[in-house]
Amino acid sequence: MTSRWSAWPIVLLLTACAPAVQSLRPSTGPIPTTDQVVLPPPTPPARPSGSNATVAAVSTPQRSLPPEVAFRMGMMSLRSTGIPQFVALHPNYDGRGILIAILDSGIDPSVPGLQATSDSLPKLLDLRDFSGEGRIPLQPIVRRGDTLVVQGHQLLGAARVTALAEGGLLWGGLIRELPLGKAPAADLDGNGTVGDSLPLIVIRSGSGWALFADTQGDGTVANDRPVRDFAVAREFFGWSTTNRPPPVSLAVNFSDSAGVPLLDLFFDTSSHGTHVAGIAAGHDLYGVPGFDGVAPGARLIGLKIANDAHGGVTVSGSMVRAIAYAIRFARERQLRLVVNLSFGVGNEVEGRARIDARVDSILSANPDVVMTVAAGNDGPGLSTLGVPASSARVLAIGATEPVVFNRREAQADAVERVAPFSSRGGELAGPDFVTPGIAYSLVPNFAIGGEQESGTSMATPFAAGLAARLLSGGLALNRPIRAAAIGQALRHSARLPAGASILDAGAGLPDLETAWQWLASAVDRPQLDVEVGDLHARGAIFLTATSTAPGTPQLTSRVTVRASDRTESLLLHVRTTADWIHIPPSVTLINGRSEFAVTMSVAGMPPGVHTATVLLDERSVTIARVPVTLRIPLAATPRVVSQQVQVGRGGVARVIIPADSGRGMQVEVAASLEDDRITASLHEPGGMPFRDGAVLPVGRGDGAALFDIEAGDVEAGWYELDVNAGPLASAAATITVRRAPVRLEAMGSSDSLRIAARSVISVPVSLRLRAGLVGAERHVAVHQTDARPLRIAVAVPIWATRMQVDSRMPRDQWPRFTDFAVTFQDRSGRQLAASPLDYAFGRASPDLPARLAGDSIVILLTPAFAVVDSSAWHSELRVRFYAEAVLSLDQGGSAAQVLSPGKTLERRFRTGVWPIMLPEGFIPVIIVLAQEGEGTIWMREIALQGGTTP
Repeated sequence: MTSRWSAWPIVLLLTACAPAVQSLRPSTGPIPTTDQVVLPPPTPPARPSGSNATVAAVSTPQRSLPPEVAFRMGMMSLRSTGIPQFVALHPNYDGRGILIAILDSGIDPSVPGLQATSDSLPKLLDLRDFSGEGRIPLQPIVRRGDTLVVQGHQLLGAARVTALAEGGLLWGGLIRELPLGKAPAADLDGNGTVGDSLPLIVIRSGSGWALFADTQGDGTVANDRPVRDFAVAREFFGWSTTNRPPPVSLAVNFSDSAGVPLLDLFFDTSSHGTHVAGIAAGHDLYGVPGFDGVAPGARLIGLKIANDAHGGVTVSGSMVRAIAYAIRFARERQLRLVVNLSFGVGNEVEGRARIDARVDSILSANPDVVMTVAAGNDGPGLSTLGVPASSARVLAIGATEPVVFNRREAQADAVERVAPFSSRGGELAGPDFVTPGIAYSLVPNFAIGGEQESGTSMATPFAAGLAARLLSGGLALNRPIRAAAIGQALRHSARLPAGASILDAGAGLPDLETAWQWLASAVDRPQLDVEVGDLHARGAIFLTATSTAPGTPQLTSRVTVRASDRTESLLLHVRTTADWIHIPPSVTLINGRSEFAVTMSVAGMPPGVHTATVLLDERSVTIARVPVTLRIPLAATPRVVSQQVQVGRGGVARVIIPADSGRGMQVEVAASLEDDRITASLHEPGGMPFRDGAVLPVGRGDGAALFDIEAGDVEAGWYELDVNAGPLASAAATITVRRAPVRLEAMGSSDSLRIAARSVISVPVSLRLRAGLVGAERHVAVHQTDARPLRIAVAVPIWATRMQVDSRMPRDQWPRFTDFAVTFQDRSGRQLAASPLDYAFGRASPDLPARLAGDSIVILLTPAFAVVDSSAWHSELRVRFYAEAVLSLDQGGSAAQVLSPGKTLERRFRTGVWPIMLPEGFIPVIIVLAQEGEGTIWMREIALQGGTTP
């Protein structure tokens, strides 16, 4: 007979066992700080459970804020980089003659603000799909009177369509809503149901291939216009069964295979790419005169590289193919090109990603192309610069938090700080600089209410717009400007935001007029690459000192500087921002290369993160920077250690915490004052945000932030705890680290369970051990030799109320990927969640609908490679299901007992038949808890391997 926990509150146990649900990809929605205004979208209509039915909204969607109000409030944040002053001096340097390629989730071509440039030229020149998400298989169809039958769907209007078709040949296909994800985006026809299959007809007419669709839902195409390829006619279409505009507007891509049409539909069902395009180059957003993006005179091409339904993930080769297309397109039209990539995944092995090398190769061969890439949203931890922002030739863009989005913006002394979510440098130098990372911009009709977005995804098109304005000025003066000079000018003009270091903000926040004056001076500065160790670009010094006792030897790194242009000989003056760094006063490039030593005095330095910069100047102008990071961890002993930190407004204080694998740990952060506005962030060894929720608000007393790391999740190495102050005032906090006194273990046999606590401290401790069953787990080992999606069906236990999926692959394998999608579906293909991986390890906790209990869930794994090859890849999945409550295995437990140093405390229990049924292939998951005296409870979840199921 089983019993529920009685000695300890069930809430405590369920809290401990239920990590927060979090998305694995921080594309545009970081957790807001307490200083950030989040304007909520309208409440979605209620939807019934059931197969694929959803109920259409009955009320008109409302924007998060009227566009006129957003414009008056300055929610495009152009002032922080001096754009209004630049416009006053150079009104026509607004991107004219420049093409910005938006490599993203797509662009909705119908949105007001993307129709024309500031000088009345068409804004969108082309829309191409490189993701394959819009590929529509076509088959020949035949006419039956005035009816066309398209794969079982009948449409009237055959007479009209056939009359326009050369040779009377017709092809047909279906676009199916179900694979496109969730409502409202996937509800293409806006009828309230996701699951429709919408017929399409393709003909060859005198003007080329054309598409017909029953856009009004009246069963005939007799009153529908033909839609040609967007590049030919800039036409698009959409379905609407009501008098409202279509939820999504689609463009058409045609190609020809031996006289047979190939059809791809281009659409943005995530709204991400449309929002990005509006920031880069929107003009008169939503029809509001003067409400512009950064470069309203620039023209755009939208290149869809992402599968929106799988979480906005790229697909194999799409990034490289899209960049190549953009370069060819711009060259054919004699337009200067800026490529914008608001995308990134985590670096597991810095500087080793294959896509970095491919991008660098392309840009080296095309030195006139500027490319801006999002630094990532994994901040504020160090070494979180993403791929491919870690490429040497791109501009890696971090994000600031504009003052206008602060709840107390009326205070004149508020500062524009680096956004806490913005990824930082560390092992690599980056970002190059920062720009505003929150904006009110354009969205498709289905996403009305989501006009405000935040992330480095928003900062990147802002930087692309700045580059377009500078290039536009060069064209106006008939002065060619190298892509490298654009980066140099923006870095030269930048100033660090309050509380920021080079690791947080690179050179800082640019000023557009200062950058223009740099370029207008016509001084051609050398371009240098910095190498540290075996990193051939974006070199940085990143060291950890485990001892700072008196007499500790100095630490030394060697820096190599190489000219990436044709510079052969150059005298560089060397200086630093910190007195604990020792460098030569100057170095000379000989045959384009020089090497020097950087020595650091660490004796007597306190725990924390110490940062500095080594600057290389040519004729009193800085042309290269080397970030220097020295990490000094807290002491590994005693068990409980505390440290107070002071944080300047807008700044971040960092504490490095040693951790032992398999030993539980708690990290508590308490504010010193009640009104301190602080957030705390925890990062795992290597930089990955803490898997069970990386950001917490910080208060005092019961409001203190607590990161409770279950023993099975603790990774060996150095964790980083970051304390962020708001933009209005400095703050202080106390950080307390507690380590478990024991390692918890469990072993099972056919009819018994043994749990144990092994002491790892030097003093006795009073412990009470308990054991319970929390669920079951299935392991799936994946071994694949290609990039095809892998479909894994997993039985859902009848008792399951929650699930958690951990995916882990070898760290040295990760650099081969540009992306990796993990999508959850039911058996019908209806999407439940999409949780793409950002690192070699990822955790997803999708909602588990009650209707799936006793059924199955499908996990779809879709890898994306920088270069498609036949090399095998491997991954391990741990699929864990949890019961509603913890089921006792210890008959209520026993009294506490003193555990001596170095000893082991054991308990054995008879298990007999498990209290819940375990599906075939599953093993039980138990929780072992050790209550220390009357206080802290340490726990470990353990899946019982081999021979454990009766």
